[in-house]
Amino acid sequence: MGSEFAGPPNQSNTKAWDDLITPTFFSSSLSDLQMTGESVDDAVRLAQGGYIAGLAVYHNIHCLRRLRLFLHSNYYYDNFTEANLEYLRGHLGHCIESLRRTIMCDADTTVYTFTWKDAELISPGIWRPRPKSSQEKRCVNWEKVENWAMERRVELNPVLLKPSGEEEKILM
Repeated sequence: MGSEFAGPPNQSNTKAWDDLITPTFFSSSLSDLQMTGESVDDAVRLAQGGYIAGLAVYHNIHCLRRLRLFLHSNYYYDNFTEANLEYLRGHLGHCIESLRRTIMCDADTTVYTFTWKDAELISPGIWRPRPKSSQEKRCVNWEKVENWAMERRVELNPVLLKPSGEEEKILM
């Protein structure tokens, strides 16, 4: 199952993952935010106007990307301190829980069977059959989702407004 996102880290798949999480955040109008049912009382405002928001799908991709980066930490995090790694482990704990909730909530009930064709050698003399499925998947139109989010995108580290009105540029 090869794709532009798979394989050991290299410039090409690193860029593919970086591009996939863009836009992480978008600017939501007050009326759009109210339609979500979220409280606007403590919503974080953007200095440019509107409120900072994000689609769950981009958060999930961010989490999956972080897990991938950690899996290849010798490539991506070779100069991390133990404190950096401890923060990252905590962040990944949140990501794993978020992905678990999403997977269980949006349960994909595609049926997989197994085949010995192209079986995988997992250790000397031990073969594992490969999963397969010929069921059609119903997917969202990713281009529409991406276009909608791109039209409203904000920079990755936007200038936010504190409740006092003071501006704060933070690393999201």
